[in-house]
Amino acid sequence: MNKVILLTVAIPLQVSGQVIDYPGSPNRDAVVSTGDVVITEIMADPTPSVALPVKEYLELHNRTGDTVSLKGWRLSDGNSNSLFPEVSIVPGGWLIVCQAQDTALFARYGNTAGLKSFPALTNEGKTILIMDAYLNLIHGIKYSSDWYGDVLKSGGGWSLEMVDPAYPFHEKGNWKASVSPDGGTPGTRNSVEGNNPDPGFYGIENVFPADSVTITLRFSESIPDFPDKSGSISIDGVNISTIVNEDPLFRSFTVIPEEPLEFRKVYTLTAGSDVTDFAGNRMSEAEFRFGLPEQCRNNDVLFNELLFNPLPGDPDFIEFYNCSEKIINTCDLFLVSVKDETGDTSSVVPASSENHCLLPRYNIVITCSKDILEERFSSSVPENILEVSSLPSMPDGEGHLILFNRSLEKIDEVIYDEEMHFPLLSGNDGISLEKVNPCAASTDKSQWHSASESSGWGTPGAPNSVAAEDPGNGEPVIFSSSLITPDNDGSEDLLVIDLNQGDRESVVSVTIFEEAGRFVRRLADNLLTGPGASVIWDGTGADGRLLDTGIYIFLITSFDETGKTGRWKKVCTVIR
Repeated sequence: MNKVILLTVAIPLQVSGQVIDYPGSPNRDAVVSTGDVVITEIMADPTPSVALPVKEYLELHNRTGDTVSLKGWRLSDGNSNSLFPEVSIVPGGWLIVCQAQDTALFARYGNTAGLKSFPALTNEGKTILIMDAYLNLIHGIKYSSDWYGDVLKSGGGWSLEMVDPAYPFHEKGNWKASVSPDGGTPGTRNSVEGNNPDPGFYGIENVFPADSVTITLRFSESIPDFPDKSGSISIDGVNISTIVNEDPLFRSFTVIPEEPLEFRKVYTLTAGSDVTDFAGNRMSEAEFRFGLPEQCRNNDVLFNELLFNPLPGDPDFIEFYNCSEKIINTCDLFLVSVKDETGDTSSVVPASSENHCLLPRYNIVITCSKDILEERFSSSVPENILEVSSLPSMPDGEGHLILFNRSLEKIDEVIYDEEMHFPLLSGNDGISLEKVNPCAASTDKSQWHSASESSGWGTPGAPNSVAAEDPGNGEPVIFSSSLITPDNDGSEDLLVIDLNQGDRESVVSVTIFEEAGRFVRRLADNLLTGPGASVIWDGTGADGRLLDTGIYIFLITSFDETGKTGRWKKVCTVIR
């Protein structure tokens, strides 16, 4: 019988990747690209065992139509690296990876590779990477115990399995607790496998300048080819000279612009349409505004919205507003709660664990669960919400919070209680307190009001539902409206009286009377206004109860340090 013998010569391709070696067959040139071999199963907490060995393991899956050799490849947790032995994965096949001494335990489940220094898989989560012999990223994940989605299974004995390997860098909904009766499926098709396409790419999550020429840029998903796309991003039209990867998962980068940044200037970083995630999705957020931060001082940043009595299972939140013309780093803000009975303070809690620019006349929200907050409040603005590990104590009945800078200089403080809510509400749970004027004193209780029902009872990250518009003229006394309907529907609930007393400090009194002249309430009594101030009326009388429908007369008097006096009479109608 005649035999045909084929001889081939392997010529390494001059591209990034790993040459595929076919054990027992002729070599041919091919390249293993990012995402060709992926981590599809993680057993981080094998105790108590369901039916599998009480040992940690990973499972790799070859998504290609070629046999892939892992010779020279590495498994890494970002700190330590473990070399793979000379092992291969057949087309569409799986490989179980474990400690070298556990190889025999898993060999009966399928193709197994034991590593001498297999990284410990912490129960809470960590970063795991696969790199080829040239240290190119093939796949990586930052898994979390939250991915189980099952309180019972997160306690141990069950693996995490990938749902759709076609989208290996898509994390949301793409990992679940195994539903196999054994607790996992090492070496074979996952029990949760199904279709879970990556529907979109959020894009830029943060941009922060360490200095005038070094800027950190973070994306919501991995972009392994981003270092080669310096021509695809710009800052106010200025090109980027250098991109340096700072993250093994290719989500965070350092970019260096061709021109240095300037203080007190807000910049916009823009990414082009060719910057996509692994699935090819374009970014929905391809721009981000930022600038060089300055030190925060007294009254630069003020409390603007508080949720201290959330619904069961929901988180508290605190919103700040930047009243200055500075750009403030949220990492330089710190909070304490105060027990007024004793004067004791809590330990200092940072407002953010990540550098983030709070721009002039913008707000920022901190909470312990961003996802729940976004789901609860339809008016929320996700890009203005930061998730933190903890908040200072915020009791439901009353509380006292102080905001400091990094030098522990007081920036602002607020003392709140549930009586500050709209009096006719049947309950206060899940309703935030908002400021009418974001730059008014946070200690002025008249500036705080319940968020409106039409806004969803809170506006985290968005303009306050009760915020008053700037009157925009120089009259000494300006009413925001000639009538109010105090029903907390978000429209004409409050009367804002702006007092513009020129350059001199003035003392102002505001008294309310019924149409017939009977005294109703002293709204302000010898209030030192400075050049300007605002007084808020919510339609209540001196006893805190809502007044009946009718016409009410406001008598406003003032005098300044020179002896100059003023007297104004205005009218506002209450409709209920």
